Amino acid sequence: MALELLNEPVSRFTNPKMTTVESNLTIQDTAQAMVESKVDSILVFENSKIIGIVTEKDILYDVVAKGLDPTRTTLKQITKSPLITIQKNAPVREALDLMKKHDIRRLVVMDRRPIGLITQKMVCGNLEGHDLLLPELETGDKTFCPYCSMQFKDTRLVCEHIDKVHIKND
Repeated sequence: MALELLNEPVSRFTNPKMTTVESNLTIQDTAQAMVESKVDSILVFENSKIIGIVTEKDILYDVVAKGLDPTRTTLKQITKSPLITIQKNAPVREALDLMKKHDIRRLVVMDRRPIGLITQKMVCGNLEGHDLLLPELETGDKTFCPYCSMQFKDTRLVCEHIDKVHIKND
């Protein structure tokens, strides 16, 4: 049952693949590291401590759209901080609530230290065959894709769209 999925621990959906870099790295070098690691976000360290996260969207909105030079702009200048985390045993529902509250799409999963990431994409991609209402994606009689904002008439169609367009089995 779909509601049971929301009560599952976030560890069930955690991707252990994380890439970390120092805060003084340039945006260009960061983007290259993200491409090489095949990730869409990167954890930022300073003095051996995680200070935040940077995503592809952050690079696009905070550097490219503002006309900043990616060879001179450093990660520290655009890092989203403080880092929003969740414990590995917390329910998926709590993770989705935190993402909605902070207007983010991913959380760092903790077990005394970071063990991975959970994203909206990971959760939505596992809803196949479930008939679940996702209130954070719905307004009135419309449902929106959390990634590209396309509008759909029901949650089943948005889940199919996410699976085909955004997840693509990767």
